[in-house]
Amino acid sequence: MFGWTVNTNLQKQVKFRNDKSKCHQRYTCTQPRQKCALVRQYFTRVRVLSDRITSSHPSYQQTPYVIMRGSAKEQLNWLAAHGFASRFQLIYWDPPFFSGRQQTAPRGSFADSWPSLPVYLDFIRQHFALIMPFLAPTGFFVLHCDYHASHYLKVLGDEFMGYDNFRNEVVWHYTGRRIKASHRVNSKHDVLLIWAKSEKSRMMPVYDPWDRDYYVRMKKQQIHKDLDGREWIWGHKGKGQSHAYRIYLDDVIEKGRAIDSVWDIPIINTSAKERTGYPTQKPLQLLERLVLLLTRPGDWVGDLMAGSGTTGVAAWTLKRPVWLGDNNPDAVAIMRQRMKALTNLT
Repeated sequence: MFGWTVNTNLQKQVKFRNDKSKCHQRYTCTQPRQKCALVRQYFTRVRVLSDRITSSHPSYQQTPYVIMRGSAKEQLNWLAAHGFASRFQLIYWDPPFFSGRQQTAPRGSFADSWPSLPVYLDFIRQHFALIMPFLAPTGFFVLHCDYHASHYLKVLGDEFMGYDNFRNEVVWHYTGRRIKASHRVNSKHDVLLIWAKSEKSRMMPVYDPWDRDYYVRMKKQQIHKDLDGREWIWGHKGKGQSHAYRIYLDDVIEKGRAIDSVWDIPIINTSAKERTGYPTQKPLQLLERLVLLLTRPGDWVGDLMAGSGTTGVAAWTLKRPVWLGDNNPDAVAIMRQRMKALTNLT
């Protein structure tokens, strides 16, 4: 349990409505109600409490979010002071990739250049140490990277999380323009490194849709029909038991196919409605899959370098409270705009 209190160093004094209704048990207030900050079920507006903190005050059927402008270290200091240790079921981190490029787009830019690889890895190492105390005992940490440094980052992550707690290297494969190879073939994937906090961490089942014709071609079996017209094939339990039970095609197609570690998700095209104009924006479909795989409704999700705020959109629409932060004022402006549009609050 934890309470919300006002940090006057970061927030202006805000006069809240003195509602007599009780706080939700997960957000027990330790201060007089009119001075409580941030998440309260009985508030109904989005407030900018200062130029650094934005929060939603949703009604009971909605989900809270908080946005902070500041470095990851500043955000974590604030979270530590407000009872968020061991709170997050999912922390997604999309840091610079050590690409050596200036990332520029119509609504923002940042430099991904470093003096050397050791300097970059020291930056990652410091953030690993800062972030780990905020993961729940059953939580997951996801590090988004690419070929520039993924093999180094896996080793670093194992040092902090434990080699045995590494769960998956997910390959996000996407489309895009390809050129003929001269020095190397086209690189069209990113890597999501997923660690669990402990053996108690459990993923949720996520499925891809099955295509009926593809499934039938893969099985290479005769299709049978029941008297009521339902299609089925034989299922087997091993050698000598090839006709052990019936598999109904409509059940298989309806359930879908359990996902594997290669995710074919398109990048955001230039005319897509979700495009914000911020560099390195990730597709909503990618973050929705991570949230569904690693959390349940009501679990806190955190993103300390949230960029365009896609993690917030995915988490909030799936009914997960979410913390978003970034040191780039352009990123924070886009996050605030996207989240306010979602909640439709004024």
